[in-house]
Amino acid sequence: MKKTVLALSLVLAATTAFAAQLLEGIVIRVGDRIVTRTQYDKRLRERLAEIDQGTTDPSKAAAAKEEARSGLVNELISELLIRDRADRLGIVITDAEVKDAINRLKQQYNITNDQQFEESLKSSGLTRAEMEARLRETLMTNKVFARELRNRADLGDPELRERYNREKDRYRLPERAHLREIVILKPELAKMDEARTRANEVAEAARKAGTDFGNLATTMSESGSKEKGGDLGEIAKGDLVSELDKAVFNAAPGSIIGPIETKSAWFIMKVEQRLPSEVPAFESVKEKLRHDADEETFQRDYKAYIESLRKDAFIEIHEEMIPKA
Repeated sequence: MKKTVLALSLVLAATTAFAAQLLEGIVIRVGDRIVTRTQYDKRLRERLAEIDQGTTDPSKAAAAKEEARSGLVNELISELLIRDRADRLGIVITDAEVKDAINRLKQQYNITNDQQFEESLKSSGLTRAEMEARLRETLMTNKVFARELRNRADLGDPELRERYNREKDRYRLPERAHLREIVILKPELAKMDEARTRANEVAEAARKAGTDFGNLATTMSESGSKEKGGDLGEIAKGDLVSELDKAVFNAAPGSIIGPIETKSAWFIMKVEQRLPSEVPAFESVKEKLRHDADEETFQRDYKAYIESLRKDAFIEIHEEMIPKA
């Protein structure tokens, strides 16, 4: 009798859980695996939050968000297919492997204790359980790929040089300038004239014969670059705000330009050097060539692999269940 009651309880529990999923709505089904509306919405919100954190350009952020929305269904299908394949191959991830992956993460980000690690998770909006689940998925995926995708041997120098000669314009460097800056920040309105006068005086001092621009930047600039004598290193054409960009790339090497007024400050710039657009030498881009070739091969193999898994899988997509916001 007790066994019957227990069995009935388990059936009722399973039925209730399944009913809850049905009421919630299933967005994707791959074989016996599903993605519910809540799961889909959570993944999308996480992805959009990552884009907001990593992209400051509004137009790029908008494009990235649209790409995330349009590609999420296929991304989730691929994950379920790989998870199913891992089960068929008998691939498992042990607790020891997860622990080892966590330790590698700590080393990578110079985290020395558990408190720092928990704070890092909190700032990322992840619980420890969610983080460990993601690590398990990543480790499992890597094991599947190691088993199923062909090894990609490193290309030798002759093959890389052939690729370089064929695609060298792809690696062309833009026009650049080596710059130093002195920045006078705009204060409150009542002190604006005073700050403007100071900017003009600093610019006049910078142009005097024998003035060491770096020393002047260290003492007068209000930017973080003052610690390096205002040195900004090489700046590509188009990376500065328009008024600065135009002035810099119309100036001769050695010129002092400014003060140039922007919304937030006045800038006095020294153009240390002008560098033309050029194709870098083979040796300086060889490792990037190798990385790009390896990545292209992987993406091609990955796409073909997922397509082969899709052909033999039962897949349902319920577009009416996809959150519209």
